[in-house]
Amino acid sequence: MRNRPNSHHAMRLVSFLVPAVFALFLMRVNHSAADDIISLGDLPDACRNAKAEFRLIDAGDVEHSKNELLAALERLDRRLALDGKNGAAWRSYLLWDELHSELNEQTPDPSVLKKVHARYSSGHEGLDLIWFLDARQSLHNYVVMLGAAGNPNVRQGYESVIDRLAASVTKYVAKPSTDEALAINEAVRWLEGARQCPALIRSIKHHLVRPNLFVEISAPVAAAGLSEQIDDTMPIRDCILGTDIYGTAHTIGRTRAELWPDSRFAVIDALFFGTTDSSNLGYNGPVVIYSRSTTDLAARKRVWVDADGLQAYPAVSRAETSIEIDDIRSRRGRRIVERMAWRKAGKQQWTAEQIASQRAERRLNERIDAQAAEPLEKANRQYVEKYRRPFSERKLLPERLDFSTTERAISIVGLQAGGGKLAAPNDPPSTIDGAEMSVRVHESMINNLAFDALAGRTVYEAKVQALAVDLFGELPEKMKGDEDGKPWAITLDQRRPITVGFNDGRMSITIRGVRYYKGEEAHPAMNISATYKIEAVESGFKFVREGIIEVFPPDFDPESGEKIDARRSVIRKLLEKRFENVFEPEFIAKGFDMPGKWKPVGRMLPIQVTAQDGWLVISWKRAGE
Repeated sequence: MRNRPNSHHAMRLVSFLVPAVFALFLMRVNHSAADDIISLGDLPDACRNAKAEFRLIDAGDVEHSKNELLAALERLDRRLALDGKNGAAWRSYLLWDELHSELNEQTPDPSVLKKVHARYSSGHEGLDLIWFLDARQSLHNYVVMLGAAGNPNVRQGYESVIDRLAASVTKYVAKPSTDEALAINEAVRWLEGARQCPALIRSIKHHLVRPNLFVEISAPVAAAGLSEQIDDTMPIRDCILGTDIYGTAHTIGRTRAELWPDSRFAVIDALFFGTTDSSNLGYNGPVVIYSRSTTDLAARKRVWVDADGLQAYPAVSRAETSIEIDDIRSRRGRRIVERMAWRKAGKQQWTAEQIASQRAERRLNERIDAQAAEPLEKANRQYVEKYRRPFSERKLLPERLDFSTTERAISIVGLQAGGGKLAAPNDPPSTIDGAEMSVRVHESMINNLAFDALAGRTVYEAKVQALAVDLFGELPEKMKGDEDGKPWAITLDQRRPITVGFNDGRMSITIRGVRYYKGEEAHPAMNISATYKIEAVESGFKFVREGIIEVFPPDFDPESGEKIDARRSVIRKLLEKRFENVFEPEFIAKGFDMPGKWKPVGRMLPIQVTAQDGWLVISWKRAGE
């Protein structure tokens, strides 16, 4: 008869096998994920070979996109319900009942769905909010899936997209450029919408979607706004060991800040070191005690910052109080009472010093927390109200916004991408030695943000001017309206509204308007472009425009020799005149003065401005450093 296994050994075996099996599973999953990524060099061939990966769109795809649309409409419905009559007006404008009626049909009418989608895409104020955007995108995907299901012509469209993608990826891998990045963006968005080539898309994003914003602020600059001298006087009212104490405290000290290393947050410690001297009168029964005290103070208030805003721990402090008794007098002049009081005071002095120290710590903590509460709340409110909430409501928040600190600097790393868009394909250039503040931004961040914020939208001059006043405190001269008083408006392109490029020491910008308005008059599409060369000068860096502003119709080739017709010549001349003020022949980056509490830092002077390989790098240093 076999012996039954010892339960203790069985448990040991299980405790070993479970982690081992789990570790092997993780290794297999990670290995599979790694195998799924196509190497950068093989991407062009992988794109070309993807023609064989075409998957027919079926009823399951249509049902999936319909469920996504219904979920987006439900979220929008809840939001509109909060707006009362305004919400009802939006439902009417968006043909709410008509859309839901079609969605209940076995075979919805594509023309009705497209008519509803046109309302969502009309560019009216408010349609840029996340609830409308989600419904618009989901409706677009549903219409596409509905038309693609069982359609044999979809394969031809798929192969055409793959051909364009392969050509653009080949050129982009060899030499990244803005135009090829935008072409890849469009192809990837098409494939994602059609639920095609998931492995290929993952590989493209793995290699070509890297952080496109790097900000660094040195410890001395970051800490300067929290450094100040403290010199104040305040009354004292306390009771220690039955003695009522009245006096005046004079505190001298200094606050300073240090960065605390952390890989997940920007962590700043506000430190206070000081001394409080006080002269006191104490009343205890029949005697009056005349004393002086000195308290050495040290306190820390830790603040940390991440993408959600600012938070802080309660202040912590350390106080050490020493008390000198100058005299004890009986209120009735009785010497024996005074002698007894002196003996008692001698025995209680250490205890009194400990109690005084603890209460000094409590008062200092309360005071620091109270003084910090309003500025922290104000800073956090401004961050949320001016940046996080409006960007979140318009789907403009970066996919990543990572804060970290070392003893040397605060770092912010951002990734502005999503919806099939590329980001940086490479690491940013290094900053120059001695830089105390720097920004390294890849052109993809600006282009992606412009697409999400402005694609297909109509931009009105009055709103741009109001935004400029909010940013600068006044309207810059070059942004003032024309002498005729007729305001401008631009309806921007759906695919590439505004694009920038940073290469070969040059910065280029192109605005693509599909329609321009001057007062009540509408004008046809024009692209407006300007290129600036960056030059170092004694006072900083100069941006010099190369040639004139280029204003041409989207389909026009300046090298072709053909002439622009009279109607388009009119708007071309108007735009040349208007944007001559915006895109000045040259401007100089002279630096800036630090605002608010950071004013003592002084003026930050640019010591590096470069534009290369898609990156714009600007570094500053304090004047006189």
